[in-house]
Amino acid sequence: MPSAVIVIPIVQPELRDFERVSLARCMKVLGTWPVCVIAPEQLDLSEALGSYAERIRIVRFDPGCFRSIAAYNRLMTSLEFYKMFDSYDFMLLYQLDAFVFEDRLAEWCQKGFDYIGAPAFNGEGFEALAKEEANVYARALSTHRLVFNGGLSLRKIAGIKRLLRVYNTCYPSWKGNEDMLFSLDSTRLLPLKPFMKLPGWEEALSFSFERSPAASYEINGCRLPFGCHAWQRYDPGFWAQFIY
Repeated sequence: MPSAVIVIPIVQPELRDFERVSLARCMKVLGTWPVCVIAPEQLDLSEALGSYAERIRIVRFDPGCFRSIAAYNRLMTSLEFYKMFDSYDFMLLYQLDAFVFEDRLAEWCQKGFDYIGAPAFNGEGFEALAKEEANVYARALSTHRLVFNGGLSLRKIAGIKRLLRVYNTCYPSWKGNEDMLFSLDSTRLLPLKPFMKLPGWEEALSFSFERSPAASYEINGCRLPFGCHAWQRYDPGFWAQFIY
């Protein structure tokens, strides 16, 4: 069975309520897997981790890596970052606005994708479509350039490192959001597509929902995905029946 590590970024000494819910759910559902928190040097995590501290490895980085979204994206697209997790086959990046419903991590690792996250695209009016608008959302997902959101994303470490090596032969660093680089379809980097095994949007949706969860649920055959991202932001009324 492929090996995997859960990687959770934490940048503040205290968690907000929804972040505590997210962390508790991660430890309940995925706590048998290795869990690692990445955090700034010197940050006191005793309050944030509480009783989970003994079960979690902490890896520290220069505080500058977390000072802005751009700095975080540089860290997440750094070859050196992924080399730190070379002892694992996969990394589940789990930001604390994610939520998982059951431990299907091994199943998703065995699919062998280099990168997968909730399918998303730029466009207004798609934040919280109702289930009756599932066809509208499915059509949009099939016709827009997609990003597989990085907030809850599974990354094959060897595949990510391979892509970064190829990319870095031409460019010193990636300037945009990290998930745009790894998704490829949302960028002008289609020549790099042979270096990455990526899912179609329907399979990505069965991995994670983000926007329009009610419509996503309908598209997914009224089945919950492995997890979701930004549940407190996009249609929390829908999620109230599943997250409490």
